[in-house]
This record gives sequence, C-alpha cells and structure tokens, in this order.
Amino acid sequence: MQRTAKHDHESRYALAVARPVTSPRHDPATAHLARLAAESAPSGVSRRQAQGAHYTPPPMVDHLVSETLDAWRPARADWRAIDPACGSGNFLVALARELAHRFREPIERVVATRVFGVDVDPRAVELAREALVALATDGSGASAEIREAIERNIVVADALAEPFAFSGEFDLILGNPPFLNQLERGTALARERARAIAAATNGAVTRYADVAAAFLVTNLARLAPDGRLGFVMPQSFLSTGDSRRARDAALDHAELRAIWSSAESHFEDASVRVATLVFSRARLGRAPRRAWGCGFAPMADAAAPPLRGDQSWSPLLADAFGAPVVTLREAGSIGDIAHATADFRDQYYGLAGAIATRDALGADDPILVTTRHIDLARNAWGERPVRILGARYERPVVERAALARDPAMQRWLEARGVPKILVATQTKVIEAWVDAQGTALPLVPLVTVTPRDGADLWEIAAAVASPVVAARALALYAGSALSASAIKLSAKQLLAMPTPVDRDAWRASAAAFREASGAIDDDARRAALARFAEISCDAHGLAPDERRDVLAFWRARSD
Repeated sequence: MQRTAKHDHESRYALAVARPVTSPRHDPATAHLARLAAESAPSGVSRRQAQGAHYTPPPMVDHLVSETLDAWRPARADWRAIDPACGSGNFLVALARELAHRFREPIERVVATRVFGVDVDPRAVELAREALVALATDGSGASAEIREAIERNIVVADALAEPFAFSGEFDLILGNPPFLNQLERGTALARERARAIAAATNGAVTRYADVAAAFLVTNLARLAPDGRLGFVMPQSFLSTGDSRRARDAALDHAELRAIWSSAESHFEDASVRVATLVFSRARLGRAPRRAWGCGFAPMADAAAPPLRGDQSWSPLLADAFGAPVVTLREAGSIGDIAHATADFRDQYYGLAGAIATRDALGADDPILVTTRHIDLARNAWGERPVRILGARYERPVVERAALARDPAMQRWLEARGVPKILVATQTKVIEAWVDAQGTALPLVPLVTVTPRDGADLWEIAAAVASPVVAARALALYAGSALSASAIKLSAKQLLAMPTPVDRDAWRASAAAFREASGAIDDDARRAALARFAEISCDAHGLAPDERRDVLAFWRARSD
C-alpha cells in the first residue's frame, strides 16, 4: 500500500495574516515578511513562523468577502467591521472597497468610520494604515482627518488579550488569524498564555487546539445580533478532536452559513490546507452553502448543518474529499471488543540507546516496527530501511537488557509485547497487521490494538481494516492528515468505529483477512484481500449501491 506520510505531526506552521496590496514580490509588505523570516523569535523559529504571518491569496480574500456579505444588510446606522489579525491590510482593503460599492457610501467614509483592525506587529499595522490611506484618496493625498481616523481605528494590540482594543459589538468580522501549531515547539504557547486563552474561551480552546480556534471563538462573541464572521481556518479545525470544544462553542454563538475547502494548498510559502467558514449570528436554520477547490466552485447538493456534539464537521465536505455515502445499521463499536493506544514522545525517545540490528542481537529481542513497515495484512520489516532517532536501520530490533535499566520503558515493553494489531496512520485505507505472537514493538505513531477478554484477534483486525471503516473515517476526519487524501485516526477515534452487524459474514471476513496475512506472494495476498473487502461490506449490511461505491473507493486507494 502506498504511504502518504511517515509521521504523525499536525499540519505545519500555517497561514495567512497578510496579502500584498500591490505586487506580491516587491511591495513593502513582502519586504516586511522577508525581514520577519530573517529574524529569530525567542522560541527558536523565525519571527514570521512565530506570528503565523503569510500572504492570503487574493482569490481566497475575494471569495470570503463575497460569502460573508452575501444577502447581508446592516441592521443599524453605526455598523462597523473589523479584522482582528489584520496584518498589512489585505482583508481591510478588499472589504472597504466592497462595502463602499454595495452600500453606495463614499470610500472615505467607509475607511474612516466603518473599518477597524488589530495586529500585534507594529510594522504590519503601519502598512495596513498606508494601504487604507491610499484606497481612500486614490493616491491624491489624504486629509489630516482621514489619517487620524485610520490611526485610531487600525491599532497595535493583541486580539486575544483582555480588555479588547475596541469596545462594543461588530457587525462584520473578517480575516485570517494566525495558525500556531501547538504540537510544534517553536509555535506552542507559553503556559501562562495558554491559560489565558483557555480562560478567555471558557475552556473551549485548550491543549493542542490551534490558536486560530481561539480567534474564532472570542470574535464570535463580539458579533452584533445580525452580524457575520468570515475566517480562513486550518482545514484540520474541521475534524481534530482537540478542536471539538471550539467547534461546539462556535455553534453556541452563531450558525454556520457557508464553508469552502480544497485538497490543495493555496499558499506559496506554506503547505497547510485551509477552509473558509462563514457564521451568522442570526439563525435561519438553513443548510450551509458549500464550495470546493481552487476555483471556489459551488457544490450543488445540500449537507445537513453541523450540530453541537458532532464528532467532526468534515462530513459537510465528505463527498468532495471522495468519501462514499454509507448508511450504517446500528451495531457495536470496536471499543466494545478491543483496547487501543498510541505512544508518544516518552516512548519514542525512551528507545534511545536500545535500538540495534537483528544481525547484532539475539533472536529473542523484539523487532521494532514503524509505519513504513505496515501495509494491509503485511509487515515489511527487514525489506524497507527506516530512519529512527537519526540513524538508518535495515532490520531494527530492541535490546531487552537496555530497556530493563529504565522501569517505565520496561513496563512499556511488557505491555506491548503481547498479541496485538498494529495500525498505521496517515494512509489511504486503514492499514493493519496482526502480530499474533507478540514479537514486535511499535514505534510512534503506530496505534496498538489489543483484544478485550474473549474477543478474537482476527475478528478485531477484520473490523479495523474494513473498507466500510475506511470510508467512514475519511468522511469524519478528512483534513486532519498531512495529505489531503490520507486517513488519520487517533486511538480513541478508531475505537469509535463500527463493527459489522452480520456475525457470520464478520467471521468469514476475518478468515479472509487471516488468509491474506499468511499469503506467500503479493498476488495471493491481493486476491484474499479482495474477498475480504467484499465479505466485509456484506457483514456491514450495505445496500447494493453503497457496496458498489465503497468497494470502488477502497480498490482505488488500496492498489
């Protein structure tokens, strides 16, 4: 099976605070970002990475402005708009221009009285002010009154600090807040800052949720009763467990009105994929409008609006991500028959000094298996070289005696040295291999699945590796993996996946999976897996059209 990624990090430093007002290569905003990239922050990364400062592509700005203003009319005379992470003013300029056009107000009045902005970067704020001055005066020179208004309304401040820079509510809130990955050391928040954000969001943004989620929750609370908010967000916000409370908090404040995303990255200098979300404080109970791809093409069929408590918002775009539609009969979950766990940094670095090659150690030392080794019903240990802790290994094993010196690692070895299923992450289907003898140890980020009392190991494996589970996992958690087409499940999410409803067919699928695992060559393994997939769909009771779609989905991804 093709590996789509080899490690389990969240999306890298993300995106977009500033868009150039003129040429993206030569304008002052570009030069400023270049300086930020060259300067080091106290965290050890560049100041640009620490601030999450990148250009938002103009088409994305235009799409979000249009979607946010769609069918919107101001409900009060003194309405106003704000970008709480305005950078050099890309959204402010586009929004001011569109507001003046739609509501037939002089651009000078819009710039001086309607548009507000906040950013932590003093130079970016200067650039935003200059851009608005240029917009208001068409290069002819601004009056002192307009300049003073812009200086009052575009300020250096922290949008997550209390009290906020401006009092009162806003009718429109647009922008692209900084994405700061909390799994990366250089962009993770200091503890005091993290506690302040948790308090400001009433506990909705904690642990590993991206800082963009805090911008979303706190700014939704600033919306006027008929207000709209449009944000660019990391695509992972739609599906990660760490953002679930923030998604619920967003729905407490407002209704999701529109959503867009794409399988591609739209940023030249960052690989993260994004989504745009538009919220309305006025609740109309309508399904959100959907759009997809580089051309922001509308999607025709409606999707049910997200509800508080939903595991994920990715189902809103599941068809665009390529997940087949499946209606499952109520049954049990994998958690009813199995335990699952994923190791973390302590176990990864705890192996330092205890890894060698099979040629150097005895046959009783357990092999060390990585995600690169695991295919569907197959372990390619010894066939594929891997790098672990900076060293290259052809046949990695773990020296028991070395781990015995560390009580915690010794306990880990005993807990993992049992019959189990190892499940790879960041893959196109759910790739699982059965370690029936307990002779392998998993390297982070493999998920270890062990049976509950009385459960059959091969039946658990058949449930985990089912094409139906792969389809459901993509529908629920698309966007959380490094690759747009990959599936990434946490141990908890894997345990929540459904088990088959037809017990006899389930047993038959387990027999086919076991046959594939013992196949003597790839042709025999593929043939057994094809039988396994068909029987598994029957075991889940799929309708004929659903069975056809799921098998086509699974075959395309497992070849």
